[in-house]
Amino acid sequence: MPALALALIVALAGAALIIDRLHLDTAKSELRIAAEAAALAAARELANDDRLRPDFDPTALQMKSRFAAARIAAQNFVAGEPVTLNTDSESDVRFGHLMNDPATGEPLFVEANDHETTSVAVAARCTEARQSAVPLPFRTFYASTDADVVAVAEASINFQVRGLRTVDRLPIPTLPLAILARPNSKQVSPHKHSTVSLKQPDKAGAANAPQQPTAPNWTRDIEQRRGADHFGYDASTGEVTNEADGIPEITLRTAAQSVNSKTNAFVITLTGDLTEEHLRRQITQGWSADDLEPLGGELLFDHGPLTLAGLRGVDGNVLAQSLRTVLGQSRVVFLYERVEGDSSSHVASLQVTKMVAGRVMFVREISECECEIVLQPAVLATRSAVATSDETDSACEKNKYVANLRLTN
Repeated sequence: MPALALALIVALAGAALIIDRLHLDTAKSELRIAAEAAALAAARELANDDRLRPDFDPTALQMKSRFAAARIAAQNFVAGEPVTLNTDSESDVRFGHLMNDPATGEPLFVEANDHETTSVAVAARCTEARQSAVPLPFRTFYASTDADVVAVAEASINFQVRGLRTVDRLPIPTLPLAILARPNSKQVSPHKHSTVSLKQPDKAGAANAPQQPTAPNWTRDIEQRRGADHFGYDASTGEVTNEADGIPEITLRTAAQSVNSKTNAFVITLTGDLTEEHLRRQITQGWSADDLEPLGGELLFDHGPLTLAGLRGVDGNVLAQSLRTVLGQSRVVFLYERVEGDSSSHVASLQVTKMVAGRVMFVREISECECEIVLQPAVLATRSAVATSDETDSACEKNKYVANLRLTN
C-alpha cells in the first residue's frame, strides 16, 4: 500500500506539472498572437491619412499608433483576461527602423524617435509586477508565484512598393478604377492618316484662341492640392462626413461610349469585358487571385507602365450602387497617362503608370453609362503590396499612398 500511494502521488504530481505546462504554453501562444495583432495595428496606424495633411504631426501619429496597439491588444485574452499595454512613451510600444544586421544580414529593429519611423515593436507582458501573471492551477506544490510571460512582436511598413499580389488567396483591397494622372495627357490617335497643321498661330491668335478646359487630374487636384475639400472621413465611425478635413478631393467622370473631354476615369478590366456580377464583386471585395491569374497572379510595375484595358459605357446604375457600398473604405486605385485605341470602341487601351489609394466619398449617376465620383486620397498599408527587398532602392519610387505591411519579427 505505501508503494501504491507513493506511485499515485508521483503520478498526480506529474499530471499537475503537465497540466501547468500546457496551461503556460497556451498562455504564451495567446500572448504572442496578441502582441502580433497589436504590432500590426500600430504599424498600420503609422500609414495614416494624417500624412496627407499640411499640418502633419509625426508625434501625434505615433501616439495614435500606441492607442491602436492598446485597443487591439485589449481585444485579445490570455488565461481569460484581456491583454493590457502601457501606452506611455518609451514603454510597451516603441518605434524605429529596420536595418540589416552587418553580421547576419537579417533585418534588425533599431529604436529611433525621428519623423520617419516605419517599424513598431510591441512588448506584451503578463507579469507579477503588473498583477497579470499567468495563474498555474498547481503551482503551489512547486513554486511561490504564478508565471511571468512576455511576448515581443515587430511590424513594419514599407512605402517602396512595386506592385500587388494576393496573400493567402485573400482579395486585394482595390477598386477597378484608373484616374487621369496629369493635365493635357497625350492622347494617341487611332487614325494613321490624320493630319496636323504645322502652321503656328501668331501671338495674338494664341492669346485669343479658346482654351480647352482641363479635366480634373491627380497631379493638379491632389498633388498640387487644388481640388475642393467638401468631405471628411471619421476614422472612429468609418463614415463619410460633409465637413472639410484638410485633404483635397478629385471629382471623377467615368468614360461614356461617346468621347467626352470631361472623362478622367475608366473602369479597369483584367479579363476582357466585365459582367455586372464581376463588377459588383470587384468593387465590394477587391481583386481576387483568379482576377489576377491572366497577369500571372501579380500586377507589377518593375518594367515601367502597364497597358491595361479600360471600359467605356459601363452601366452607371450598377457602378454607382456598388460604389455606395464601399463609401469611406480605403482602396488601391490606379493612374493612367495615355489612352490609345479607337475612341468609339467599348474598350480603351490605358497606359497605367502608378498605383495610389483613395476613398470614395460621394457618387451619382450622370447618365445610363456615366458616373460622377468624388474620391479623396488615402494612405493604405496592406500585405498585398509588393515591397522592394531594399528600402533604399532608388530605382523604385517611394509611394506616399500605398505601403507594404508585414510582421518583421
